[in-house]
Amino acid sequence: MQYASIENIYTQIMLLSETDKARLFRRMQKELHTSQNIVGYTTAGQPLTEQQYLAKIENAIKQADKGELITDEKLQKEIETW
Repeated sequence: MQYASIENIYTQIMLLSETDKARLFRRMQKELHTSQNIVGYTTAGQPLTEQQYLAKIENAIKQADKGELITDEKLQKEIETW
C-alpha cells in the first residue's frame, strides 16, 4: 500500500471544487468532533471513549466506597454456578 505525502494530499484538495472542499472539511470536522479519543471497547464490542472510561472508573470507586463489591471467593462461587 502506498501512502500519499502531505504535498500530494494538499494538491488533491486544491483540485476540488469549493463545494467539495467545504463538504470535505465539514466531514473532517464532524469526524474529529465525534471520535473523542477511543481508548478501548466494551465486552459488546462498542467503542469506549476516554470520558466514558473515566466515568466507569469513578462509578466503580463510588460503589467500592459504599461497600458495594464482591470478594474473590464469592465471585468464584458464583462463577461455578454458571
